[in-house]
Amino acid sequence: MPLPETIPTKISSEAAGYISLTPVERREVPAAELIGRILALTGKNPMRVREILERGTLVSGPARYRWQGIDVSEPELAAFLDRFPDPEPERPFDAAKCRLVVLRSQRGNLELPREAASERRFLKRRSFWDELLPALREQSPRYERYSYSEQADVYVVRLGHESLQNLRSHAALLKYSTMEQQLQFVEADSAEIFVER
Repeated sequence: MPLPETIPTKISSEAAGYISLTPVERREVPAAELIGRILALTGKNPMRVREILERGTLVSGPARYRWQGIDVSEPELAAFLDRFPDPEPERPFDAAKCRLVVLRSQRGNLELPREAASERRFLKRRSFWDELLPALREQSPRYERYSYSEQADVYVVRLGHESLQNLRSHAALLKYSTMEQQLQFVEADSAEIFVER
């Protein structure tokens, strides 16, 4: 059976409790969008992608997707998967295309999106983002993987105590006080940098 351009899909929330019910949305989901969500879970593993398409169900974030199972041929699926990027470990780090930095710690993560971290406080010439990227670039980011869920290449930097203190010293540049407080208390040991292609 060929892979259709759109797939009739029922989407419901996985957050529904024992008593509460959530509405089911019926939508024609583009095959590329659905397979992109599958790839976020499986990576470019044709056998796993095919298995999920045949099963007709996927949990992605807070949503459950259900559709009538699709039996797609291996050559057709392989051709469809060729539309999606492959990891490129030799790809040089491009700070200008960075759109998200996630500070990782065992107790939780702090997401620093470019939009929020690049906003300047009143009467400040520089933003936190202006300080963050050069500090991370100095640590020689290492290519880790391609994230299908974020549609970006992921680079990793190990953060020592001194690096983290340097970032904290610029926390007052963050426009949002909640983000500033979170930065002061996060015990991050690494940073993931998401770079668009």
